[in-house]
Amino acid sequence: MYLNDKQKQEISKEIEKLELQSSAELVAVVTKRSASYKYISSLLSISFLALLSIIFVFFTEISSFILLQIQLFVFILLYLLFEKFDNIIMLILPKAYKYSIAKEYANKQFSNLGLNRTKTNQALMFFVSLDEKYVEIIADETISSKISNEYFQEIVDAFILDVKNNQLSKGYLKAIQACSEKLIKEFPIQVNDENELANDVIELG
Repeated sequence: MYLNDKQKQEISKEIEKLELQSSAELVAVVTKRSASYKYISSLLSISFLALLSIIFVFFTEISSFILLQIQLFVFILLYLLFEKFDNIIMLILPKAYKYSIAKEYANKQFSNLGLNRTKTNQALMFFVSLDEKYVEIIADETISSKISNEYFQEIVDAFILDVKNNQLSKGYLKAIQACSEKLIKEFPIQVNDENELANDVIELG
């Protein structure tokens, strides 16, 4: 659980408050991590093993059998180490790579959760991936046609700072409030408005 019940209720109420004045559909989504990165653990273990093997081959007279045993032991040890302390992987990986993984996952969830299939095409997803410190606001085509990415990026930049400071709930509330006036102005509530998406915070495993 990334948010307690009180925090979830506060976010849901803020979404409901906005949707009572705007036809836009807001969804808050949070996940701990956008990928398992297990292949990175294997890749790093193999890379270190290759370097170690070169050192043994060129600077020692160790037998092939002993070298093979050492390689196997070191690989298992490193792999288990990276698996147990997987935050090491997050520290090693470049920010741009982690962001690309999180962005791909965010877009996948936008589709999986049906945000791209609303009747008005006015869905908006506030996506957070905690381990990557990644935040993105994904807007459906109708919203994107009237509100620029630059506008949402300013909100995202402030949101990221809150995530880094372990203030996830505060970040969500500020982000929703920040875009409320613009959404209400551009997409005012309609007489026949239908709430197609739930206002509950969605926590992914």
